[in-house]
Amino acid sequence: MTKRALISVSDKTGVVEFAQELTALGWAILSTGGTFRKLQEAGVPNLQEVAEFTQFPEGLEGRIKTLTPQVFGGILYLRNNDGHKQFMTENKLEDIDMVVVNLYPFKKNYLDDTKTFEQKVEQIDIGGPSMIRAAAKNYEFCAPVVDPSDYAGIIAELKNEGDITLATRKVLAARVFEMTAHYDLLIAKFWVENAEKMPLRYGENPHQSAVVLEDASTEGVDLVKAEVLNGKPLSFNNFGDANGALELAISFDEPFACIIKHASPCCAAIGDTIEEAFERAYKEGDSLSAFGGIIALNRPVNKATAEQIVSFFNEVVIAPAYDDEALEVLKSKKNLRVLKVPNMDNVEQDFTFKRVRGGTLMQDLDLKKITKEDLSVATEKAPTETQIVDLLTAWKIVKLVKSNAIAVVKNGALIGANGGQTSRVDAMQNALRQAGEAAKGAALASDAFFPFPDAVEAAGEAGIGCIIQPGGSRNDDVVFEKCNELNIPTVLTGTRSFLH
Repeated sequence: MTKRALISVSDKTGVVEFAQELTALGWAILSTGGTFRKLQEAGVPNLQEVAEFTQFPEGLEGRIKTLTPQVFGGILYLRNNDGHKQFMTENKLEDIDMVVVNLYPFKKNYLDDTKTFEQKVEQIDIGGPSMIRAAAKNYEFCAPVVDPSDYAGIIAELKNEGDITLATRKVLAARVFEMTAHYDLLIAKFWVENAEKMPLRYGENPHQSAVVLEDASTEGVDLVKAEVLNGKPLSFNNFGDANGALELAISFDEPFACIIKHASPCCAAIGDTIEEAFERAYKEGDSLSAFGGIIALNRPVNKATAEQIVSFFNEVVIAPAYDDEALEVLKSKKNLRVLKVPNMDNVEQDFTFKRVRGGTLMQDLDLKKITKEDLSVATEKAPTETQIVDLLTAWKIVKLVKSNAIAVVKNGALIGANGGQTSRVDAMQNALRQAGEAAKGAALASDAFFPFPDAVEAAGEAGIGCIIQPGGSRNDDVVFEKCNELNIPTVLTGTRSFLH
């Protein structure tokens, strides 16, 4: 049976030679528009226009060329599926074994300031991405080709192997999804820039412009859609700190309160009630740094808690709800931003994005929970049940401290934390200095392993009662030996929690 390739490219580099090589190997060629004309002018044999193949004319000023059952049936057809074979036969559909497509040059037009909005919209490719994604999905039977630099290798495999190998097909499919992801991201950026957005007074600094881009798909806990019950709209920096506070608050099942300053927790505690949690967080944490901070609580706020909140200056308070008396107290501070964020127990998996020069990094949000059952004891002495509660509390907090990070917790309250250090020993010493005498018997968390026993020695000198860390250093045995020597029970999470 004759193999068939559909070729429709914006970048026509090498396309004539590639088509000629394919036809020399017995392939038939389908094509559209400018690509068809170029191949026809070059005298490529066994060439057919897609409109003739589908018996359906191009329409809507070129918007409909390949979006037909004849094309997509041929691409998506599983050759080893009897039901598919029957469908193809009954509907007189024919195989398409290769899709050679690169997309409309949207980036070039996106960056062209002489183009109007409507002209840029016209350069959003619909049929191209659809075809190559379909071919990539059915990579075993329809090879997707999106890069002219692959032409020579494909011809070589067809000549030497008689077909394109499965390994090559997987590589080609991966390139498709990488290309379309980048393409769609650029289109999304274009639409976002031209859609409604929430302007901010400025960014991190007054000379930087900034906006908030709302994620319409969020159904769970949502800071951007929070109801502002009092005070001014949030600033760029408020949003960043508020998100850190919110992430910490929703990671606890127990009543919990925290205060964040410059994206780092300075006060945090669990309690039997939200009132107790806030009182302990403020009194036992770094209350000096708490001035002008962002408060988050994971339970509704009552009047007694509200009175504690307004006893010192704060920028923002976040909670799932407020009773009427609490709200009246909070509104007495006209500049205090009071945010109601419902659905705190509905935590969806999400992604984080970070721009780098030339691209965007994307990763899953770190929602990995560590429980008592996940811990492994690395020392001769195991921690007590009470210590385990403090260890797990410290671990949840240290995840929200910039690496290298240390958190010290005692009786469910944060008493010392430090992060953003290039040296883990420095982070340890700073956190212990903040904890002071209260460090005796406390639980200490490190977001990554200890490469050497020096940090443990510092913990021992301060009287730390137990340690939680990921483990995984090549010097683990030496570190654990030091823990045994100092009689410090140590448990391992088996997973680190870097935050950069």
